[in-house]
Parts: sequence; structure tokens; C-alpha cells
Amino acid sequence: MSLVTLSADSPIESILAIMRRDGGVIIKDFMSQAEVEQMNSAAQVQFDALKKKPDPAKLAELGADFYASNTTHIRGMLAKMPEETSKIMLHPLWHAIMSETLKTTTQAWLGDKLLTTESGYVLSLASAYHVAPGAQAQVLHRDHSIHCPPAQENSLYTTQVGCLVAGTNSTEKNGATRVIPGSHLWGIDKRPLPELTIPAVMEAGSALFWLGSLYHGAGANTCTPGEPDDVRILYGVFACSDFARPEEAIHLIVPSSLAKTWPKEVLERAGWAKGAGGTGNVHTAHPYERWEDMVC
Repeated sequence: MSLVTLSADSPIESILAIMRRDGGVIIKDFMSQAEVEQMNSAAQVQFDALKKKPDPAKLAELGADFYASNTTHIRGMLAKMPEETSKIMLHPLWHAIMSETLKTTTQAWLGDKLLTTESGYVLSLASAYHVAPGAQAQVLHRDHSIHCPPAQENSLYTTQVGCLVAGTNSTEKNGATRVIPGSHLWGIDKRPLPELTIPAVMEAGSALFWLGSLYHGAGANTCTPGEPDDVRILYGVFACSDFARPEEAIHLIVPSSLAKTWPKEVLERAGWAKGAGGTGNVHTAHPYERWEDMVC
């Protein structure tokens, strides 16, 4: 069994139908080879810098072994690779998939009028990954767990949708993302087991889209250094429901110079600390631990 692969010019309804059924889909030729080469060139500068000065993850909320070894992460990619990241965000298909899968409609009375509100999406995460030989398989997980949604069997509701664009060929041997098709419809009584997964094999320029309720995890890179496709490079540009944030953009209203003077308890309650699932982090740390990385 394998995930369905569709062309980038496929009707959006066909793509959404596959995602609703399987939980994910691969889009072939999502980006051109020229665009991939541009992204890889820009990313290499960042990867080289991180090799000289690593920035270890601090996401204990997700478990000590959440991130695989031998993997380098470019976090905050929109700031470090703005042109390349924006190109993905402005892709008509990326926008269409995020708009449709993260749309939530609700109704409530506003005085004597019945108000209908429809949610949109915002960028949730932009990160690049350099997965070298020796990287271990990642634990299977659901991305939208960071927002603590209720586990509902046979529900298509999710607060997060993932997108991984392949900068190199993603093969089973170099650790292509492993998914359990259909697991987005599971209740909490079913445990995700590695033997139920299949690899999301795809060529450079292709993109994997999946619902945040789908169980998945990075595969192990069992390649020998120097063999073809021994390194897997991916660009993750995820979106979440636009209501998964405070009513006020507090971090933009309050300058860091002022926030620094507050007690830790105020910082935590005002959002300068991570949420239960690690949301609201700055390079995986509490914002109040990374003042030097804030620009306001």
C-alpha cells in the first residue's frame, strides 16, 4: 500500500477527497526543479551555520525522544529564508488545501441576529530539516495534539495541517515520513504501531500534505554516507486554524524591553511561555528564555 500521488494541477476536490479518506496525499511537482535548487542553496547556508553553532531543541512537552538524532533544523524559516518560504505560502494549491481543511463554521446569536462565522488559517510553523544517515525513526504522533483537541472517532476536525516539500528524493531508505493511512479517523482506543506505517516516498519538488490528526513520524535514515540520496532535505510549512491564538496580538503590542521587566508569572500568563503542547515557542524554548531572538 502507498499514499496516493496526484499531480499539482489536479482538481482541488479530488485532492481533498483523498485527504478526507486517507488523511494525507502526495502532490507531484509541487515545485519546479529550479525552485527546489534555489531553496536548497539558501538552506545550505543556514545548515552550515547550524553545524558550527548547534541550537538544540527544548520541547520536553513532546517527549525526550521526539526529534530524531542526526537531524539539523532550521527554525523560524520565514525570517531566515523569506523569499523561499513565501513562495510555498503563496502557492495556489498550498492556499487552497489549507483554506479548505482548516475551515470551521460556527453560528451564534448576536442579539436578534444569527451570526455565521467561518475561520481561516495562519502559518503555524516554517522549518527545514537535514536528515543524515544514522537518524533514528521518530515516534508516531498527531500534530494537532499541540492544541489539545478532544479525540473524536471518525471526525475530520483538525486544528493543524502539515506540508513537507521534498528538497531531495525521499526514499524509504533515507527515512521518508511514515504514515498510517486512515488513522486520522481513529479514536483514542487504537494505538499507532510502527508495523502499520507506510513510507511517503516522493521525488524532489513533490509535497506531502496531511491532516493534523493523522498518525505519522519521520522514518530512520539507514543509508551509508556517500551513497545516492543519503541525505533527506525537507521544508515544512504548516498552517493552523486562525483562532488558535489570543484575541489581542499581545506580543506585538508590548515591546520586549518592557516585558523583560515583568515577573515570570505575568510573562507566563501573558503568553511569553509555551503552551501545554509546546505552542508559542521561540526556537522550541519559552519566549522569555530567548529575548535575543525577538525583533519587537
